[in-house]
Amino acid sequence: MCACASLKQPKMVSFEGFSDFKMKPREISCTLSGNVLNPNKSKLKLHPSTVDVYIQQKKLGQLSNEEKIILKRNGTTDISVPVIANTEKGALIQLTTLSFKDSVEVKFVGEVKVGMGIFKKKIAINESFKTSTRFLKFKN
Repeated sequence: MCACASLKQPKMVSFEGFSDFKMKPREISCTLSGNVLNPNKSKLKLHPSTVDVYIQQKKLGQLSNEEKIILKRNGTTDISVPVIANTEKGALIQLTTLSFKDSVEVKFVGEVKVGMGIFKKKIAINESFKTSTRFLKFKN
């Protein structure tokens, strides 16, 4: 139990944006990219988790990752994570409207399960980032 108590919370240093963006009714799949700082002296695992995602202060849905992510010790790790968002009603219309803007604010809120060795702990996240809307541009 002592190891988990001394666990320092990782921090998202930068959000690089979305790629491989695909929309279906009530579901969006994409890849999130960014840089995460692990201030701990040991490698840290981010376990599959679900968080709420908001765009321009409106809830888009719940975002889930299915893969474990390993953060290197005492440093920043570039991550690229495939995720699935179960969207709220009206999300497709909301995203279509936002595609005409240059950038939007994306906010992630919830709990993420992290682990160090055999110890696991849920940590709260509440992170906001501005990102380009180029991932929303529809192609002919």
